[in-house]
Amino acid sequence: MASLLIKNIPEDLRKKLKEEAELHHRSMNKEAVALLEQVLSRPRIGPLPPPFKAKVRFSSDWVTKATKWGRH
Repeated sequence: MASLLIKNIPEDLRKKLKEEAELHHRSMNKEAVALLEQVLSRPRIGPLPPPFKAKVRFSSDWVTKATKWGRH
């Protein structure tokens, strides 16, 4: 089996990994492998559609009103 060395892990991230490993009764290495497997086995999102190209230019006032309307 291949090995992977991860350097410069922020301390807070290392602590979270350790907590998760303890919660699942695993070593930190096995927890890291399990998390990588979980994330990398998720279905990938397909390509995004092309950007919308408006035929008219929207004013900043219109954008502000539309944003407020969208939040209701």
